[in-house]
Formats: sequence, C-alpha cells, structure tokens
Amino acid sequence: MINVGVCNGRETYRDVPPDRIDAFLRPPAAPPQARGRGAQGAPPGGNGHEPGGKPGAGGVRGAGASVMWVDVASPTEGDWAMLTEQFPFHPLAVEDAQKQNQRAKLDAYEGYLFLSARAWAGSTKPTDDAEDATREIDVFLGPNYLVTVHEGGSEPINETRRRWEKSPELMNRHPAFLLYLLLDAIVDDYFPAMDELDAEIDKVETAIYGTDPAAATDLKPALALKKRLLLLRQAVAPLRDVLNQMLRTDDHALLPSELHVYFQDVYDHTLRLVEQIDLHRDILTGVMDAMMAQVNNRLNQVMKTLTGISTILMSVTLVASIYGMNFKHMPELETRYGYFGALSAMIVIAVVLTTYFKRIKWF
Repeated sequence: MINVGVCNGRETYRDVPPDRIDAFLRPPAAPPQARGRGAQGAPPGGNGHEPGGKPGAGGVRGAGASVMWVDVASPTEGDWAMLTEQFPFHPLAVEDAQKQNQRAKLDAYEGYLFLSARAWAGSTKPTDDAEDATREIDVFLGPNYLVTVHEGGSEPINETRRRWEKSPELMNRHPAFLLYLLLDAIVDDYFPAMDELDAEIDKVETAIYGTDPAAATDLKPALALKKRLLLLRQAVAPLRDVLNQMLRTDDHALLPSELHVYFQDVYDHTLRLVEQIDLHRDILTGVMDAMMAQVNNRLNQVMKTLTGISTILMSVTLVASIYGMNFKHMPELETRYGYFGALSAMIVIAVVLTTYFKRIKWF
C-alpha cells in the first residue's frame, strides 16, 4: 500500500494520489492535488490556490518548496511497478529494497541515496534470529522526497508520521530532516530494550548470591540474555557505521551540512548503545563465569565428600576382607570374640576417619 504525503511548511497533506508523484517531482506549473489535509482533508481547489490565482492557506506548493514522503507498507508487484515508473531508481537499489533481512547499509546513486536500517521489533524466544527480532526499513532520499519501504506495520514509521504532522514548519527544510526523524525514532526504540536487558541481568546477578542453589547455577537465563545482546549489536553496529558514513559524505545537496548536527546526535546515540551492549556483554560474561565457578565449587565439594566416603568404606572393607579370607590355618580364626573385635575395629576406623574429614571440612 502506497501512502503519499506532502508538507509545505505550514501544513501536511496525506492521501495524495500516487499517480501525481511524477507531477510533484518535476517543476510543475500547478502543484499536485491533495485529497486530504492532515487527518481532516484538504479544502477544494485541486492546485492548492484560492479563486483569483492567489495561493490558498492550505495549498500544496510545488517541487522545491515542499517535501514529499512516500511510505510503502507491504509493497505488492503493482506498488513496485508504480514506484519504478515514478522514480528514477536504479534496479540494484530496487532489488535491495525488495530483498528483506539485509544488513544496514548506505549506497549513493546519482541524484539520491539508498539507505537500509533495521528497527527493533522485540525478541520473544531464545531462538530468535535477527530476522525475528528486527524489521527492515528501506529508504530512498532525494532532493525533495523521501520514500520508505517496509513490511507490515512499523512503530518508527508511525512515530515519524506523528512528528511530521505535529511540526510541519520543520519539515520543509529538507527531506533529510525527515530522514533524521525516522532514524532517531529507530534508534530510540533500542533504549527500552536495553533498559529491560539491564533489569534482567541484575536479576541474574542477584540470583548468584541468593540462597537458592538451583537459581545460582542455572545458565539458561544468562545464555538467553547473551543471545539477545548479540542480536542488538548485530542491528545497532551497522546502523552506527551508516550514520558515520552519512556524516562524512560530501553530497550536501542530499545531506545539507546544517543538518549534520542532527545526524551527529543520532550517531552519538548509536555509540552509546554499542557501548552499553559491550558493557552488558562483559557483565554477563562475568556473571556466567561466576556461575561456572559455583558449579565447579559444588562439584569439587561433592567429589571431596564422595572421596571421604570411599576412603572410609575402603578402610572398613580392608578389615572385613582380611578376616574373610578362606584359609584353613589362619590366626585368630578360633578366637571366641574375634567377630566382635573385628567389628569394633571397623567401627573405630570409620569414626576416626569421619571425624578427621569433618575437621578438614570435607563433609
């Protein structure tokens, strides 16, 4: 589904007919007709002028004075055909947009930029991969337009649209400002995920020092959190590289230098996210090492206990095996109280060894 909107710096217009995109892209004599203004719709007067030829207060201005946003959700073959007909997109860029689950990247083409980013959708299962936890958003940035392509609903797109409609006076600066809002919304969605991970890592750390030995040595929660951290880094680190590439670009027609401060802010946020991910990964590695140390300590304690018991039984068995030998001529076989003496000897040996092992804390 193709949703076209135009902002002239005073108001935003939604539901502009997709077949009028081409009329907006070239400098027209009359601007494209908008069917809706904001949520209520635009006033009649297809070219945005009031009777008498004067610009109306709600009219959509022509190319160069307005910014057009074309949002394509779950594109069909017909949608792709219309986009390639209306925009001069390179076939390779179209192919990259059609092929989902790609790594975030930025490609420069003649007259526009193609950008791919991944928005956080949430990880619900330990076996989730990047395709399950993130959603790809592809962007074409031109001199007076922004085209976004994504599958299904997207919260960063919805948040950007709310800000687009709330502050139209900021939107006609340049389409790159709209791109900044989108990237800012994408990056901001990662911070709640980081806060949630931080709380869960604290729970795992607390369990190590708790009284429940099973919880202190259960590696499953820690392994699941580590997998989620890897997913976050897999999504954020390439986005950081894309923003760094945007800040270093020399194409000031598509990325004006006065907007670099906004992209620098988003870039700083990605740096902070990557640092937090690396820090949490180090903390989680320490937690898992502590868990493994506890497991090893418990295993050592069990081995010492079993060794002590084996030593006691071996010593007692030694006495029993000596007097259990089946020789005819053997001393003390005819002793009247020999059985009780051997039994007493075994008991004394067991008591002495048990006392000794308790003293050295093997039991």
